[in-house]
Amino acid sequence: MVQRKEKKLVYINPDLLEEAVKASQSRGETVTKFLEEALTQAVKVTAVGYDLGQAGEFFEVMQAQRILGGTFVPLTVLNYLTELACMEKKEQLDAVWFESGRWHGKYLKERFIDAVKALDSFLLASRWDLSEVQIKRSDETLRIRCVSTVLTKEATEHLARFISGIMEGIGYRTVKSEVLKGMIVQDFKQ
Repeated sequence: MVQRKEKKLVYINPDLLEEAVKASQSRGETVTKFLEEALTQAVKVTAVGYDLGQAGEFFEVMQAQRILGGTFVPLTVLNYLTELACMEKKEQLDAVWFESGRWHGKYLKERFIDAVKALDSFLLASRWDLSEVQIKRSDETLRIRCVSTVLTKEATEHLARFISGIMEGIGYRTVKSEVLKGMIVQDFKQ
Protein backbone atom coordinates (compact mmCIF):
# COMPACT_ATOMS: atom_id res chain seq x y z
CA MET A 1 0.00 0.00 0.00
CA VAL A 2 1.36 3.47 -0.93
CA GLN A 3 1.39 5.91 1.92
CA ARG A 4 0.38 9.47 1.08
CA LYS A 5 2.37 12.38 2.41
CA GLU A 6 0.46 14.84 4.48
CA LYS A 7 0.09 18.26 2.87
CA LYS A 8 0.04 21.60 4.66
CA LEU A 9 -1.55 24.88 3.71
CA VAL A 10 0.85 27.82 3.66
CA TYR A 11 -0.19 31.40 3.04
CA ILE A 12 1.99 33.30 0.57
CA ASN A 13 1.91 36.91 -0.54
CA PRO A 14 -0.13 36.94 -3.80
CA ASP A 15 2.47 39.03 -5.67
CA LEU A 16 5.23 36.63 -4.68
CA LEU A 17 3.09 33.67 -5.67
CA GLU A 18 2.48 35.26 -9.09
CA GLU A 19 6.24 35.67 -9.57
CA ALA A 20 6.73 32.02 -8.57
CA VAL A 21 4.07 30.96 -11.10
CA LYS A 22 5.86 32.90 -13.86
CA ALA A 23 9.22 31.44 -12.88
CA SER A 24 7.85 27.89 -12.77
CA GLN A 25 6.20 28.32 -16.17
CA SER A 26 9.44 29.59 -17.69
CA ARG A 27 11.09 26.39 -16.44
CA GLY A 28 8.24 24.22 -17.71
CA GLU A 29 7.28 22.83 -14.31
CA THR A 30 4.40 23.10 -11.90
CA VAL A 31 4.39 25.83 -9.30
CA THR A 32 4.25 23.13 -6.61
CA LYS A 33 7.42 21.49 -7.91
CA PHE A 34 9.12 24.89 -8.23
CA LEU A 35 8.23 25.92 -4.66
CA GLU A 36 9.23 22.53 -3.23
CA GLU A 37 12.63 22.85 -4.93
CA ALA A 38 13.00 26.43 -3.66
CA LEU A 39 12.21 25.33 -0.11
CA THR A 40 14.59 22.35 -0.37
CA GLN A 41 17.41 24.67 -1.44
CA ALA A 42 16.51 27.16 1.32
CA VAL A 43 16.79 24.38 3.91
CA LYS A 44 20.20 23.34 2.49
CA VAL A 45 21.49 26.93 2.61
CA THR A 46 20.32 27.29 6.20
CA ALA A 47 21.87 23.95 7.18
CA VAL A 48 25.36 25.14 6.14
CA GLY A 49 25.04 28.29 8.23
CA TYR A 50 23.88 30.96 5.79
CA ASP A 51 20.66 32.86 5.73
CA LEU A 52 18.75 33.21 2.49
CA GLY A 53 19.69 36.87 2.07
CA GLN A 54 23.38 35.93 2.23
CA ALA A 55 22.81 33.16 -0.31
CA GLY A 56 21.14 35.58 -2.71
CA GLU A 57 23.97 38.12 -2.29
CA PHE A 58 26.56 35.38 -2.74
CA PHE A 59 24.93 34.26 -5.98
CA GLU A 60 24.76 37.83 -7.30
CA VAL A 61 28.42 38.40 -6.45
CA MET A 62 29.51 35.13 -8.05
CA GLN A 63 27.56 36.06 -11.18
CA ALA A 64 29.28 39.46 -11.22
CA GLN A 65 32.65 37.75 -10.74
CA ARG A 66 31.93 35.47 -13.70
CA ILE A 67 30.90 38.43 -15.88
CA LEU A 68 34.05 40.32 -14.87
CA GLY A 69 36.26 37.42 -15.92
CA GLY A 70 37.11 36.10 -12.46
CA THR A 71 38.35 32.57 -12.09
CA PHE A 72 39.30 30.23 -9.28
CA VAL A 73 43.00 29.46 -9.04
CA PRO A 74 44.56 27.33 -6.31
CA LEU A 75 46.15 29.62 -3.74
CA THR A 76 49.55 27.93 -4.02
CA VAL A 77 49.61 28.60 -7.78
CA LEU A 78 48.53 32.22 -7.34
CA ASN A 79 51.17 32.78 -4.65
CA TYR A 80 53.88 31.22 -6.84
CA LEU A 81 52.97 33.35 -9.87
CA THR A 82 52.75 36.47 -7.71
CA GLU A 83 56.20 35.86 -6.24
CA LEU A 84 57.67 35.40 -9.73
CA ALA A 85 56.03 38.55 -11.07
CA CYS A 86 57.09 40.58 -8.02
CA MET A 87 60.73 39.67 -8.55
CA GLU A 88 60.85 41.40 -11.91
CA LYS A 89 57.78 43.56 -12.45
CA LYS A 90 56.24 44.53 -9.11
CA GLU A 91 55.20 48.05 -10.20
CA GLN A 92 53.52 46.73 -13.36
CA LEU A 93 51.72 44.03 -11.37
CA ASP A 94 50.56 46.63 -8.82
CA ALA A 95 49.21 48.74 -11.70
CA VAL A 96 47.35 45.75 -13.18
CA TRP A 97 45.73 44.96 -9.81
CA PHE A 98 44.71 48.62 -9.39
CA GLU A 99 43.24 48.88 -12.91
CA SER A 100 41.42 45.59 -12.51
CA GLY A 101 39.99 46.94 -9.26
CA ARG A 102 38.85 50.16 -10.96
CA TRP A 103 37.02 48.11 -13.59
CA HIS A 104 35.39 45.98 -10.89
CA GLY A 105 34.43 49.12 -8.96
CA LYS A 106 32.77 50.71 -12.00
CA TYR A 107 30.81 47.51 -12.58
CA LEU A 108 29.74 47.22 -8.93
CA LYS A 109 28.63 50.86 -8.98
CA GLU A 110 26.50 50.29 -12.08
CA ARG A 111 25.15 46.87 -11.11
CA PHE A 112 24.26 47.24 -7.42
CA ILE A 113 22.20 49.85 -5.57
CA ASP A 114 24.76 49.90 -2.73
CA ALA A 115 28.14 49.18 -4.32
CA VAL A 116 29.96 49.28 -0.97
CA LYS A 117 27.66 46.61 0.52
CA ALA A 118 28.18 44.54 -2.62
CA LEU A 119 31.94 44.96 -2.16
CA ASP A 120 31.68 43.38 1.29
CA SER A 121 29.96 40.31 -0.18
CA PHE A 122 32.27 40.33 -3.19
CA LEU A 123 35.41 40.20 -1.04
CA LEU A 124 34.04 37.41 1.15
CA ALA A 125 32.90 35.37 -1.85
CA SER A 126 36.09 35.90 -3.84
CA ARG A 127 38.95 33.48 -3.34
CA TRP A 128 41.17 35.63 -1.12
CA ASP A 129 40.51 33.33 1.85
CA LEU A 130 39.58 36.28 4.03
CA SER A 131 38.49 35.31 7.50
CA GLU A 132 37.19 38.80 8.17
CA VAL A 133 35.94 41.69 6.08
CA GLN A 134 34.64 44.75 7.88
CA ILE A 135 33.40 47.93 6.26
CA LYS A 136 32.56 50.83 8.57
CA ARG A 137 31.01 54.08 7.43
CA SER A 138 31.50 57.24 9.45
CA ASP A 139 30.57 60.83 8.67
CA GLU A 140 33.33 61.50 6.16
CA THR A 141 35.27 58.27 5.77
CA LEU A 142 34.76 54.66 4.97
CA ARG A 143 37.13 52.13 6.58
CA ILE A 144 37.77 48.69 5.15
CA ARG A 145 39.54 46.05 7.20
CA CYS A 146 40.42 42.63 5.78
CA VAL A 147 42.13 39.82 7.67
CA SER A 148 43.48 36.52 6.38
CA THR A 149 45.73 34.00 8.09
CA VAL A 150 46.89 32.51 4.78
CA LEU A 151 47.69 35.48 2.52
CA THR A 152 51.35 36.13 1.77
CA LYS A 153 52.79 39.62 2.13
CA GLU A 154 52.74 40.07 -1.66
CA ALA A 155 49.15 38.82 -2.01
CA THR A 156 48.05 41.14 0.81
CA GLU A 157 49.70 44.10 -0.96
CA HIS A 158 48.01 43.22 -4.25
CA LEU A 159 44.63 42.84 -2.57
CA ALA A 160 45.09 46.31 -1.05
CA ARG A 161 45.83 47.74 -4.52
CA PHE A 162 42.80 45.90 -5.91
CA ILE A 163 40.55 47.33 -3.16
CA SER A 164 41.95 50.84 -3.74
CA GLY A 165 41.11 50.46 -7.44
CA ILE A 166 37.61 49.21 -6.66
CA MET A 167 36.98 52.14 -4.34
CA GLU A 168 38.23 54.61 -6.96
CA GLY A 169 35.88 52.98 -9.48
CA ILE A 170 33.00 53.40 -7.02
CA GLY A 171 33.92 57.07 -6.46
CA TYR A 172 36.20 57.15 -3.41
CA ARG A 173 39.84 58.09 -2.96
CA THR A 174 42.31 56.39 -0.64
CA VAL A 175 43.35 58.60 2.30
CA LYS A 176 45.16 55.97 4.40
CA SER A 177 46.39 52.44 3.73
CA GLU A 178 48.08 50.14 6.23
CA VAL A 179 49.15 46.77 4.88
CA LEU A 180 50.73 43.98 6.91
CA LYS A 181 51.03 40.34 5.91
CA GLY A 182 47.44 39.09 6.12
CA MET A 183 45.90 42.40 7.23
CA ILE A 184 44.68 45.50 5.42
CA VAL A 185 43.21 48.64 6.98
CA GLN A 186 42.27 51.35 4.50
CA ASP A 187 40.37 54.61 4.82
CA PHE A 188 38.56 56.24 1.90
CA LYS A 189 36.70 59.51 1.25
CA GLN A 190 34.18 60.31 -1.45
